[in-house]
Amino acid sequence: MAKMTIESNNVQVLLSGMDKFWSVHGSLQIPLAHITSARVEDEDGWSHMWRKLCGTNAPGLKMAGTFFMQGGLAFLDYEDGRNCVVLETQHERYRQVVVQLDRGDDPDVLVAEINRRIGHV
Repeated sequence: MAKMTIESNNVQVLLSGMDKFWSVHGSLQIPLAHITSARVEDEDGWSHMWRKLCGTNAPGLKMAGTFFMQGGLAFLDYEDGRNCVVLETQHERYRQVVVQLDRGDDPDVLVAEINRRIGHV
């Protein structure tokens, strides 16, 4: 799981040491101008939507890394798939970023703030 913050005009996805290991990737920085929408979603059969390029593919335990999806690449970092933040992007390597936040972080508050800042209601 990860920490996600909004700093200046960017969304920061800060991965823990183990998440960096599982995803074979470092933390992400995404300009707000490149985010087209944000939502909170529970995993519901997502595992069939993606094919692993690099990282960990253990549905129900850990999904982390770079995956192929229809239309491009996705970055995933989630465990049980509950209350994941889903970012749709443009002009970025990843068309979709799906992250389960650290316990105690409220994904609804974060998503509402991202959508407010990008003008998506």
